[in-house]
Amino acid sequence: MVGLEAWPANVDLSKQSIEIPGTKTEGQSGIYKSAIFQEAALQAPGEPKTLLELFDQSVARHPDRALFLRRGLNPPNSLNSEPTYSNTLIPTTYAQVQSRRNNLGSALLALEREGRLRSPKASNATASPPEITHPGIPHYGNANRVKAGARRGWAVGVWSKNREEWQVVDLACQAYGLVGVSLYETLGPDVAKYITNHCPLSMIFASSNHLPSLLKIAPECPALRVVVSMDPLAPNEYTVLSQWASSAGVELLILDELERWGQQDGVFTEAGPVKGNPEDEELERQRIVTISYTSGTTGDPKGVVLTNGNLVYAAISNAKGNDSSLLDREWRFISYLPLSHIYERFLHLVVIYGDGTIGFTTGDILRLMEDAQLIKPHFMAGVPRVYNRIHAAVKTQMKAGGLKGALLTKAVDTKLANWRETGRVTHPVYDALVFRKIRGLLGGNLIFMCSGAAPLTGEVHEMLKICFSCDVVQGFGMTETVGTCSKAIGTDIGAVGTVGHLQPCNELKLVDVADMGYTSKDSPNPRGEVCLRGLNITPGYLHNPKATAETIDKDGWMHTGDIGEMDSSGRLKIVDRLKNVVKLSQGEYVALEKLESFYALDPLFASLLVHGDSTRSHLIALAVLDPIQAASLVGSVLGKNVTPADLKTLEDLVQSKEVRKAVLKGLGRKAKEHKLNGFETIKGIHLTVEPFPDDILTPTFKIKRNVAAKRFATQIDAAYEESEKNEA
Repeated sequence: MVGLEAWPANVDLSKQSIEIPGTKTEGQSGIYKSAIFQEAALQAPGEPKTLLELFDQSVARHPDRALFLRRGLNPPNSLNSEPTYSNTLIPTTYAQVQSRRNNLGSALLALEREGRLRSPKASNATASPPEITHPGIPHYGNANRVKAGARRGWAVGVWSKNREEWQVVDLACQAYGLVGVSLYETLGPDVAKYITNHCPLSMIFASSNHLPSLLKIAPECPALRVVVSMDPLAPNEYTVLSQWASSAGVELLILDELERWGQQDGVFTEAGPVKGNPEDEELERQRIVTISYTSGTTGDPKGVVLTNGNLVYAAISNAKGNDSSLLDREWRFISYLPLSHIYERFLHLVVIYGDGTIGFTTGDILRLMEDAQLIKPHFMAGVPRVYNRIHAAVKTQMKAGGLKGALLTKAVDTKLANWRETGRVTHPVYDALVFRKIRGLLGGNLIFMCSGAAPLTGEVHEMLKICFSCDVVQGFGMTETVGTCSKAIGTDIGAVGTVGHLQPCNELKLVDVADMGYTSKDSPNPRGEVCLRGLNITPGYLHNPKATAETIDKDGWMHTGDIGEMDSSGRLKIVDRLKNVVKLSQGEYVALEKLESFYALDPLFASLLVHGDSTRSHLIALAVLDPIQAASLVGSVLGKNVTPADLKTLEDLVQSKEVRKAVLKGLGRKAKEHKLNGFETIKGIHLTVEPFPDDILTPTFKIKRNVAAKRFATQIDAAYEESEKNEA
């Protein structure tokens, strides 16, 4: 069945993943696979084999359906004014996007034919641009160049926030045999330069705000030949930037002009592999379509090699098993998580495969609710940091007292009890009286919410279900698995706190990590490092055989570094992470990420980093306080009346030792109530109301521990010094 598929009516929730008999060996569990959907279904007749087929099949089914929605821009009030967005959504149909894709793809190949992507130092016409290759992956080579009339397999970068043109560029690369590479919107020019040279990139599409940064690094990027502005440029602006580009050794083009050129006779080329060459068509699914650079919580980003087959099978797998109310309707997905991360990019593929519509937000997280109320999505993806803020806001209202607080508390408690007993998340009275307004904050139409990138606590998971009266599930995946490995069933009460059953595209085993106390013989459930193998797994890291060998063993198993537990119903739970575990000076192992998820539920915190050191006996934390909560805190502790908007005064006041003592006391009480070990209690803390800077955050809002430790070394030392005095 092509497209979204509902969960089977008779799905056995007690047998979601099964252990293959006879596969268990010493030091590891048996091999698990999905018990609900079979791998063979992914390759059934009619299913797409490449991303080109996946997209074109959707166009054929619904050419006039909107693929993209975006908010229009109002005319600026003055030359230097910030853009304002209209409340009108502008649609672009599947057929219109296909036409744009073909025009742009044709132009890209024409640029190569004309030699405009060739390095000045190239000795012949086939020497440049360089094709992206990886051991064991078929590449195009010069023979294909002769047949196709243009060299393929070279890399194209995109540096922009989520927008329609981002996808048009990526779709053009998929259809015309090029390798799409995303540059992270928030990680700055140094990372952009690293990726441009490491890959290397011959051409980069960039939104106009990134053009100055890109032209600054261009002289240090020898393979880069063409820069394309994704936005129109005023004549004087184009003149200045074009001269700058020329002096930097690159050509500056405009996206709109490229598309117009691509549709001309003599330039336009049909999408897809060389026609009449069955061997080439078969190789197409095995070829590289993207290099997805990890956001790098440690060290330089690694280029994850992903093939046509990797992405297609991941998308088809995730499309199997959905709420039936999503089927046979025109449904919308809200796009706000960065497309530079594989999680959002993979979800876009699922939406296209399922004939859905993608609504782009303005890119401003502070406008997310405003955007959602216009887009009215049926499907929303998020990460724990986003969902934790929603949970914190609801908890604050519950604690506010008065009639509203009491009514909200009663409504939450009632629906929570009903959910845990019956699996239903709706209530005839409270949904209309209380939760209709909360649902309305995100458009009022949500049917399905998913969470990824990091573990979501059970408390937050259930609160989302109750407040939005919809399926909420966790999934598990990595860049190396195209963002997917498992996902939960929305109506499964027992799935809360787990990442669900295995996707049919991969299989799993758990390998003992005895020194951390995790083994496949543990009771009641086997535990160990999650290892994955399957159709969605990367063949390795670009230009990095050492990292590839360290991650993927000789039998094709990818070692994730995550510690998992498989319950008796075949649901996976992520319980720890090898790299986020620190051994304290007295020998105790502490799971830092797990503790952060626990402590960060306090509405007081906007962000929290728990820090441990093998030379120290206890933990400290770096905490960004929510301004509203911080104002209340300094009022109760210091008797100061400060507004949340007065961030400078708040920043000064939260440095008070009395405020730190109050926060630590609250954390200690919370740890005791939940029976944490003594060494898991925060003993020192640095407080601020200033958000963590972008360069220490990944695009999915994870904190880069090593970068944060260097940036805040003085504050960390001060927190340890004060805590050690308090302990003395």
